[in-house]
Amino acid sequence: MLTACAREMREGAMTNRTIIRGAMLASGLGLAAACTTAPAGPAFDGEAEAAEIDQLRADFMAAMAAQDFAALGALSHPDFQQTVPGGPAHLEMLAAAGNAPFPPGYQLDITPKELVIINEDWAYEYGTTVQSYLPEGASERVEIPNTYLLILKKHKGQWTPYREVASALPPPGGWPTAD
Repeated sequence: MLTACAREMREGAMTNRTIIRGAMLASGLGLAAACTTAPAGPAFDGEAEAAEIDQLRADFMAAMAAQDFAALGALSHPDFQQTVPGGPAHLEMLAAAGNAPFPPGYQLDITPKELVIINEDWAYEYGTTVQSYLPEGASERVEIPNTYLLILKKHKGQWTPYREVASALPPPGGWPTAD
């Protein structure tokens, strides 16, 4: 049909009927092009991504408890930055560490309240943590609660902590209670 329209245009024999046919054909081609979708990529599986982040969190807590800094480095994004709380209890904990990065028996327990996976590469998590340690000569652990917001970014196909801001202040509604 397009060749017939083109021939009639060259010959100057274009009629209203030819113009309408050409317009309909062009509209149909445009509609077909607009309705064509790109091939579907792999489906995004939010549950699988959340499970990977849950495993990252468990591995991170284990590395902190073991004071395994090589593992912590491998789990974290190369550009990881964090702001840690600096309340009086935190300063006491740092003093108890002496020259070591953490005091004796240091442990970090993370309790996420909200995990949002934005897309295949970005997520954030909001929740609370309890840092604890056993001061020298003490029979009971000291527990320090915190609130945190963590931005996660994929690096080489793996979820990694990318930015974190932690606070010594309680989240809205107060500190969670043990059930």
